[in-house]
Amino acid sequence: MDPAAQLYVKKHPIECMFFSEFHHKQGPRITYQYPDGCITKESGLLEAVINYIIPKPDLQQKLITVNAVGKKVIGCPVCLNNSKYPRNQYVFNFGLVLDNENKSSPCIPLIKKLSTYMVEVEKEDSFVSSEATKSRIPDMLKQMFDQLNKKGSCTISVNESTTIYLKIFPPTSLPPAVYDHHVPILCVDPEDYDANDWDLTTLQVLPFIDGFRHVQKIASTADVDPELTRICVQNLAFYNLVKLISVFQYTNVYITTSKVNLIMDDLEFQKECLNYVARTGHQRPSLRDVMTLYCGLAPGVKVQDLCLRHQDEISRVNEQKLIQFGLIHEMIRKINMYPVTLKPVHHSSSKSNLHKYATGQFSSEEVCCKLGVNQSELHSRLEQDHNIVTLWK
Repeated sequence: MDPAAQLYVKKHPIECMFFSEFHHKQGPRITYQYPDGCITKESGLLEAVINYIIPKPDLQQKLITVNAVGKKVIGCPVCLNNSKYPRNQYVFNFGLVLDNENKSSPCIPLIKKLSTYMVEVEKEDSFVSSEATKSRIPDMLKQMFDQLNKKGSCTISVNESTTIYLKIFPPTSLPPAVYDHHVPILCVDPEDYDANDWDLTTLQVLPFIDGFRHVQKIASTADVDPELTRICVQNLAFYNLVKLISVFQYTNVYITTSKVNLIMDDLEFQKECLNYVARTGHQRPSLRDVMTLYCGLAPGVKVQDLCLRHQDEISRVNEQKLIQFGLIHEMIRKINMYPVTLKPVHHSSSKSNLHKYATGQFSSEEVCCKLGVNQSELHSRLEQDHNIVTLWK
């Protein structure tokens, strides 16, 4: 559960979720909506939007937003061509209604993703067009409406093999600063977006965003200019498509925040956490395993110390994924080390390069990126230089 999304949707609720289709006898229609009575002839909204939520071919397969009668209607109509359908094609659309004053951008990713999901289940077993399975859609709309308005996200089971995960992405006022030592981690599945949605730089960078490489490493591996890479990652972060976390090192030190309590109150969030941190091919971890490890984080306790102290839990929990999940949901934060030079140094040598960044303003991660060294090399240099002390905060 994302507290920012939860807060945003409380102030800007979704007013209606709907499913529309082109019926071979009745023409375009709103087949289901929740709550009932939102898109009607009486309100004037149905007449205003019907030609856009079930549009002509030139507007199909495109995201459409219509402002009418004080409302904002968002959908992504699709057309499937197949001889099994009347007239050899089937047009349908899943969408939502907002107040006209609300932004559409926070809901656009979930509508695109929902459309992609439903196209796939329709191709697999005619879920949307078959009267037998179509009857489940009203309940799905209700679940999506309730969960999205309550938590800003939802998890909906369509059938035995398909579960839908949707999320609202609240807008941010300013893009976050991105530095070489930042590690971007994707918050969405890139396959949910058409390649045409991305610029060329993003398409080149995306395959290397894995939650472990920092920006400098991504730029080098992708053979993209570092500045362009930072701008690309900044744009992705601005639209909440990536989260920026710290580089994982076994020498890192973390502490819990008050948000760690979220996992105790939300069963869905617990399930999401356990699925994320589970070690592949091993016994599934319990909530006790996860909380034991999170609560074991403390000042002076390195990740490697945590692993040694709790080997039984670590046999079931992937420690890297545990740290990732905690940082993504702000349940933990990293305590950074900052080198500080005690006395000015006025000579040019490898050590003076270190002193240049040992001002108390650069964390050890930043210093490593700037000097092109790893953490163990940096620690070795710091231990040998008695003119430098380290601060942790």
